[in-house]
Amino acid sequence: MKSSWTAQLDAEISKEVRSNFKAAFLTRKRLASMLLDKVESSNRAARLKDSYDSPNWAFLQADQRGYERAMYEVIALIIEDDKEKDTSS
Repeated sequence: MKSSWTAQLDAEISKEVRSNFKAAFLTRKRLASMLLDKVESSNRAARLKDSYDSPNWAFLQADQRGYERAMYEVIALIIEDDKEKDTSS
């Protein structure tokens, strides 16, 4: 669990957030899978030959990279790193 989930929360609320985070394991796992599917779908669309014909191709690519980066940030927030598993107990 990323420390940003509990940053600036009092101890009681922090404990509750940690508990809810752990309880939602399957939901978070499914959401991460869905987000990865969306990233892959977006990547496929960006690689279509029609995309290269666009006069705004560079902007489309920049938008794609930003979208991908944002999705990976959300995924990083909802998955539990092994390193963080040990410290969040």
